[in-house]
Amino acid sequence: MTSTENIPTPNNDPGSFSSFRSTSDHDTPSQQYQLDSTPPMHSSHRQISNHSQNLPPQSSSSSPTIGRNPSPPPIDNLSRADMVGDEMYSKSWFCQVLLKLIQFVAPEQIHDEIFSTIRQQGDEYVLTNSNKKQELDETFESELCELWDVSMSADVAHLLIEFNSLDLFNVVLIQSKDKRCTEIVLGILSNMACCKRNIIQDNQTISVALCIIQHTNLLSTILSILTSDDYSACPTLVQLFRLIYTLIVRQDTRLLMLEHIQLTYEPLCFILQSCYNKDLLEQCSLLLRVLLDECNLFDNNEQTEVFYLFLTSITTAISALIENETITINNILENLFNCLQIYTTHEYFIDMLNEHCQTIMKLIENILNRLVHDDIVQIRSVLLLSCISICNFFLYKHGLNIINKQLLEYFIIIGHTCYKDRQRREHQKHMIRRQRSRTQSHSSNKRKDIDDFDTNGKTGDDDSLLKSQNSSTNIDWDDETEVQSTTTKVDSDRSTSEDLVITSYTLVDELFLELFYRGIKQDSSKTIDNNTSVFTQLNQDQREIFRKIIKHFCNIDKRLDDMLNL
Repeated sequence: MTSTENIPTPNNDPGSFSSFRSTSDHDTPSQQYQLDSTPPMHSSHRQISNHSQNLPPQSSSSSPTIGRNPSPPPIDNLSRADMVGDEMYSKSWFCQVLLKLIQFVAPEQIHDEIFSTIRQQGDEYVLTNSNKKQELDETFESELCELWDVSMSADVAHLLIEFNSLDLFNVVLIQSKDKRCTEIVLGILSNMACCKRNIIQDNQTISVALCIIQHTNLLSTILSILTSDDYSACPTLVQLFRLIYTLIVRQDTRLLMLEHIQLTYEPLCFILQSCYNKDLLEQCSLLLRVLLDECNLFDNNEQTEVFYLFLTSITTAISALIENETITINNILENLFNCLQIYTTHEYFIDMLNEHCQTIMKLIENILNRLVHDDIVQIRSVLLLSCISICNFFLYKHGLNIINKQLLEYFIIIGHTCYKDRQRREHQKHMIRRQRSRTQSHSSNKRKDIDDFDTNGKTGDDDSLLKSQNSSTNIDWDDETEVQSTTTKVDSDRSTSEDLVITSYTLVDELFLELFYRGIKQDSSKTIDNNTSVFTQLNQDQREIFRKIIKHFCNIDKRLDDMLNL
């Protein structure tokens, strides 16, 4: 029997805090997580033949008994006490791995009081290995990785808290010079912080994440890694920023983390400006987006230098990513452009954005060159919507001076795609309404036939059939729950997609109305030659499409009638 706890993967919803494991050849365990590499499992199964052999022989003169198979022996109390919660993992195995970790980083502290709980079930290991110097060899690394994998389980996370493992992990982060060992410990802490089941400690119910952040020295030790040259390896920093991100997004630990988050600003910006590691950039961009969007950092206007440093780091990172076309970096770009879009929502940063206007618009042009290809445009792309929103901001502030022919052509393709998509959706809605009308008409006729039948009465066979159908609907509640869960997820995804579509229509509508207004204003001012107007540089087909978008997609006639109440 194996544990039924699923091990999450990195591509889950950020709100569920998925377990992250590096995928490079040098950063992964030597063995994949398989059944034969899991911690030892307990089993209550024993051979019946051996049990039968221990039965006392019966004399021939005894009264006859009914022959039967012997009952399986019960699980003894020691085996049950060694089980981890509802899992079939062995506490002894966890103790041995933790004791090896103590031996590896600080063998002189193995008899300290703080590790007494771990030694309680590992005395045999202490007696046989107290004088041995452990090395992070392939076997020990594999055991640590197994511990990393199963640390997402709530039972395992609670067991590690019970064993005072936070003290041990603090010692490891201070004493260990092995970057792989540090990476694994930070990964374990990140998984533990994702635990949703609370733990009772000192007669209080708190989360595992709160236990981590309230530990006396652990948080300061974790943050000190950012300024240490010994831990500059990317895999270690990936797990470090993942842990910080997890503690920031949780509501119960956010306020405590924000008291120390200033220590991450400079390293975060340095990484954005100089790093090309995809995993590390993704974690840093996620953290920065949460800081700007959910933690209300902009409410403190006194940190102008920090916000300027953030903005410069974002533009530098985007420029470097665009130049490096050998990797797929859409997720990172989504986060970074979302950060830029957040800047445009605060009037306090207008001057700061104006200083970077030309740079940002050039970056947007390069991104649109990737996203816009003829009529194939993903209008639900968060990256595309962020770019359009930023363009709307700068167009409103600077007019057509920031728009060139290439950008206008991209806008026309995007607008035409939205126009055709809305036509298609309106046609589908019309067909659905027609189908519903036909179905309701058919149902009305069918209901009339049923009513006519009911007037003649129901037979006993009908009642039996109805009871049979009702009883069958109450079977397999687990299957029904699973179906409901799947349906809820599908509905949620559908709702999110619908929201993105509506947002894309709104942003494109605002963009073309602003272009239309600025074009009319530019034409009426007579301050420039008509031949230099950006609209006159379009070909005839592009002009017709622009006219169609303004007239039909933006509904300029209807808006004029509504405004004049006609």
